[in-house]
Amino acid sequence: MANLQASDVAGVLTSLRTENVKTGDHTLDLSDRDKVVAFTSSSAQSCTVPSDSNVNFPIGSVVYIGRFGTGSVSIVPDTGVTLSKTGTFSPDEEITIRKRANNTWVIIDSPKSLSGDGGAVSSASGYTIHSFTSGTDTFQVQ
Repeated sequence: MANLQASDVAGVLTSLRTENVKTGDHTLDLSDRDKVVAFTSSSAQSCTVPSDSNVNFPIGSVVYIGRFGTGSVSIVPDTGVTLSKTGTFSPDEEITIRKRANNTWVIIDSPKSLSGDGGAVSSASGYTIHSFTSGTDTFQVQ
């Protein structure tokens, strides 16, 4: 049975994503569009983004890819495919890929854990805050 994830903004359901659970290597196909491809294995797995000649996703298509097992997951471009980045990502991390043009995909990666070091350190509401000031601008990492 597939798991569902929903976004709720001000009490309004804005999206609902079904998970396509994978326990081995997988090449994306049209059934993955607008879903989470959830890799759950303890072994290394690869997720191949296919060329248009193999699977022609419409431009603007979005696929979410999650690593929910202990095995590494690598994003791999098929021959002729350009990805904005490749490689592996962290456990319990989910990334988004979006097709921008023919055989061209952008990867949106928001790290699961952020940390800061240096700057002026303070605490509020259980968070450690690092504030960095340059000229008149301040940047904070919480």
